Amino acid sequence: MLMIQTFTNTQDDVIRYLYNETSNQESLLIEETLLHDGELLDFYLDCADIKLGLDQIQLSPSDKAIDKILSFSRNYQPKI
Repeated sequence: MLMIQTFTNTQDDVIRYLYNETSNQESLLIEETLLHDGELLDFYLDCADIKLGLDQIQLSPSDKAIDKILSFSRNYQPKI
């Protein structure tokens, strides 16, 4: 017996879509579903907002922060 796998749009599929990990055919199906499923669209928009925030996180201190620390250290005079 031949099994035909059908594509269902789940939250996992939406996340894969958000990270460009879907095929062209999957992307079209997800986009079509987002047009008609308000709950899944809300999930997509929430995830897109979270992804944008995560993409802006700096994992190491900026040069400006390091310069401020070094400047403070050079000019630090302990109170005696």
